[in-house]
Amino acid sequence: MKQGLLIFCFSVVGTVTASVGFYIWQMLGPISLSIHGWLAIIVGVVSSFLLGGGLMALSFHSAKSGYDAKVAEYDPFQSSK
Repeated sequence: MKQGLLIFCFSVVGTVTASVGFYIWQMLGPISLSIHGWLAIIVGVVSSFLLGGGLMALSFHSAKSGYDAKVAEYDPFQSSK
């Protein structure tokens, strides 16, 4: 139930955001992009998603493998006698 509500809320927010963005773009008037502009937008969006996904995968890997625990246990002010 909670997961369905969460998916619904994110879907509504995404749809509203896309709709407002499209409306603002249409209100600006006739804006034409060359093929290079469209390619730049597509490459930017895809690379942003890939970077975000890669960083999330690294954080999950770090949490599962115990690297975070090693850092949390390290105390640089502890005497090494």
